[in-house]
Amino acid sequence: MVAIIASNVHPDEPCYGLYEGPDHGRWVQKVFVTRSDSIARYQIDLGPEENYARITPLLMPSQGDDTVAQLQAFAEKNRYDTHWANRRDEMLSESTLIEDHLRLLDEETKQLFNKSVFGPAVSVQRNHIPRNSATRALKEQHGS
Repeated sequence: MVAIIASNVHPDEPCYGLYEGPDHGRWVQKVFVTRSDSIARYQIDLGPEENYARITPLLMPSQGDDTVAQLQAFAEKNRYDTHWANRRDEMLSESTLIEDHLRLLDEETKQLFNKSVFGPAVSVQRNHIPRNSATRALKEQHGS
């Protein structure tokens, strides 16, 4: 697909979408407008991606209902808004998702192999239950 590149855009021109985010190590803003009955892209390089590490990338589709200036104003507001970055940090600091998942995976593996592990080199078959019975019980427990 050949992309049409716009050399400039006007603030009051109808806009067909805006993307602001990382692109090949740079933080860019791509504005999509109509040129010769086709969608054209105008790109602004805003600097190195690491300068915007805490900013959430933004993709705003439009059908020409919004102007270039309106979508660029939303992108500008997003660039200085750290609400979602702060929320992400808060959620990650409280999260036990990874630890819980690893613990569950370990328990399921032990059930699947139907063994109890004592230390690095000792494992004991539990209750003389065949492996396929343990596998069936595990599937029933998770509703598969």
